[in-house]
Amino acid sequence: MKILEKFKVIIFLSLGIFIFVWVYDFFAGPESLQLVLNNKEKLILLVLAHIPSLYFDSLAWVILISHKKLSLFWAFIITWVAQTSGKFLPTGNITGEFVRIYLGIKKGLTTTEASSTVFADLVLATFSLFIISAFSLSFILSANMDILYHNYNLYLYFSLFLIFVACLFFYWGVRKRILKFCLRNSFRVFKFSFKKKIILNLLKLDFSLFKLSSQKVTVLKALLARILGWIGGAFEIYVFLWIIGYDASLMDVILLESFASIMRAIAFFIPAGLGVQELAFVLVGEYVGLTGSIAFSLAIGRRLREVMVGVPAIVAWFFLFNQRRKQ
Repeated sequence: MKILEKFKVIIFLSLGIFIFVWVYDFFAGPESLQLVLNNKEKLILLVLAHIPSLYFDSLAWVILISHKKLSLFWAFIITWVAQTSGKFLPTGNITGEFVRIYLGIKKGLTTTEASSTVFADLVLATFSLFIISAFSLSFILSANMDILYHNYNLYLYFSLFLIFVACLFFYWGVRKRILKFCLRNSFRVFKFSFKKKIILNLLKLDFSLFKLSSQKVTVLKALLARILGWIGGAFEIYVFLWIIGYDASLMDVILLESFASIMRAIAFFIPAGLGVQELAFVLVGEYVGLTGSIAFSLAIGRRLREVMVGVPAIVAWFFLFNQRRKQ
């Protein structure tokens, strides 16, 4: 089984490398790299530009934790570490969310509190991505209806529809307590049953999500924080384009951030989204009028930011949490 898993990782990694090399060769990779190197002394600004996004993502999680057992400071640290693991490990954001649950538990949250709030936050992040993508796309279409017939529109519309349906399905499942129904009928319907401890924990998770879904004010506050987090991510793109001397509009960078995130999320099985993220920036960049070299340089800048932010996060994980365990 382990051999099969390693084989799958190798296959998907090879696919990602192939896509990356193809994008590099086809969309003026050397020119893009030179753009980045010419402004390398300013790239540290990307780390600072990432702070607002990280802050609002952390704030959304704290809002969902009703008993305030986790401070904003520790939520910031944990989210920082979790997002880093989600960027570099094969299962992407899914891995990051499990890391967030694990570290949340280590900081005093119960398993149910950590799991339910992280899952709820993940859905809110996805729905906020739909809102901001739909808004920015509508804004651009209102300014230029000719874009309506762009070659890539079908993929954008389908992605938005898929995200919207997934969020609705999750909300409906929580409100109707589908998980509870499946657990009660697991043997009769699916011909298997879980251990009692697992059933108990899943029932607690089901009830916690159901209870949280009824707290409309809390959910709306967290959703607003997540929307601001996506805008913060778009601000990072704006800062990078400013670094290389390109002036972009707010709607352009929001569209770049949102749809690049959608494409990377869909291809979560490719380690680190290698190649997929670069292709996404190039495709969406063409959509908003960026040349291939500028769009690909933006993808390179995002990779460099992930490394500059990610390495300190891994150090913080081992230093802060392992030190506390030893004490």
